[in-house]
Amino acid sequence: MTARGDLSVTALYTCETWGWGNLDGAELLVSPEGRRVFDATNAVLALARPFQRDARSLKHALLHRHVILDHLVRASGARRVLELAAGLSRRGAAFTVDPDLIYTEVDLAPVLARKRALLSRTDAGRRVLARENLRLVDRDVVTEPLGDLVEPGEPLVILAEGLLVYLVPDAQRALFRAARALLARAGGGTLAFDLVPACEAPPPGAAGRALGWMMRRFTGGRTFEHDARTRDDLVAELHSAGFDRVETIEPAAVAAHWDLPFPDTPTRQLVFAAHVST
Repeated sequence: MTARGDLSVTALYTCETWGWGNLDGAELLVSPEGRRVFDATNAVLALARPFQRDARSLKHALLHRHVILDHLVRASGARRVLELAAGLSRRGAAFTVDPDLIYTEVDLAPVLARKRALLSRTDAGRRVLARENLRLVDRDVVTEPLGDLVEPGEPLVILAEGLLVYLVPDAQRALFRAARALLARAGGGTLAFDLVPACEAPPPGAAGRALGWMMRRFTGGRTFEHDARTRDDLVAELHSAGFDRVETIEPAAVAAHWDLPFPDTPTRQLVFAAHVST
């Protein structure tokens, strides 16, 4: 989500989405600045929505995505989690309530400095920062090695929420290979990430153009990457990178039995879970 460039505004928006959805730990990271970003973005999208075919709610989509990834972590049974480009994710704060689960968040130094500052505002946040099983690591997940963050023989879940959409295809494939190597070192596990292929998305319309304009406005020109690959192409690339089994998960297929919030609200998300056998 915040791996390269100044993408702190997207981190603020998603953080406020977790707060809006009443997810555990989000209350420690929300802020007046984030609320302004959340409200302004939603207002722009609401104005554009009548002019877009098959419009979907961004905040509901992001909430579904986040809770699906939560479910994958819990269902894995792994006691080690590595979240790449973690931004202002509340997941580390929520999961490290379990003292036997080691949670490592990696992002650029300015992003994690902001996170530490937000957590430091309250007694509850300071207690989270003091947990020995929560590690905040300042590092660029695209350009710097991460092998020292992985314990050999300890099955691992690697999360890359909101990251792949900012990477060109070659960088995505490099991340697949790097994650596969980390999971092999760990003794197996899962890489989970979200990415909706451009061919599955409707034409951008007014809402999409508005969102793209906001992205460029707040990130110095950086916006989402688009290419012609399908979900089958991405599954094939993950197998080529060495993953044994790949699942694709859509909210509508799991909303009821995975207890997603707002299960009847249609959203467009696609989560990949790529597994390496232990």
